[in-house]
Amino acid sequence: MIDGSGDSEYSSASETLNDDNYVSETTEKIRHTLSLNKEKVAPLATKWTFWLDSQKSKFTTKEDYEAGLQIIFAVETVQEFWSVFNNIPAPSRLSNRVSYHLMRQNRKPLWEDRENENGGIYTYRCPKDKTNAVWQELCLAAIGEQFSVIEGDDVVGVSVQSRDGLQDLVQIWNSNPSEQAQNSIDEKFRSLFPEINFTIKFYKANSSHANFEAGNQQRSKYSS
Repeated sequence: MIDGSGDSEYSSASETLNDDNYVSETTEKIRHTLSLNKEKVAPLATKWTFWLDSQKSKFTTKEDYEAGLQIIFAVETVQEFWSVFNNIPAPSRLSNRVSYHLMRQNRKPLWEDRENENGGIYTYRCPKDKTNAVWQELCLAAIGEQFSVIEGDDVVGVSVQSRDGLQDLVQIWNSNPSEQAQNSIDEKFRSLFPEINFTIKFYKANSSHANFEAGNQQRSKYSS
């Protein structure tokens, strides 16, 4: 495991995401934190990008959905990762259907992104009192390349979405929808959280969604 910074409640946990200037102000905080960080740089294997997904409506077009995405910050070192992670509210502070995505390189958290369209997403329903811890461990597993267990498959993103009720959603994006890859991801995921009961799980190839928009302009029910 990559060593953490210690503040599991996050330094900005009391802030909201309703301010239109939230992302730009958070970016400035992250840059300030990095300017104060004198630790030795520890590079990640690849760059990862944090996204905020504030599209709350279940019914939307692909274009509207994409317009609701904002880049928070791209990280290439362990220090940058923690500077972002500790300057954004915990998932438990998000409004219903607001999401965080951590995507490899410059991928957008879209099924139709050129680098995602041949892959798929594993979705787990997570008890709300476990979501913050699961999200942190899932991010660490992703940037630490702990899911790289079979040849020909890469985990290319992880997501968390706040939901009303007793459970939130956590997701793992991968590039290979084969049954072997699915089983490998599921085994690794459950090994990370042996004491948590994820009552519902399902995997779906991105191109198999009925509203998958491969270059067309259909209106769609985009959110999962």
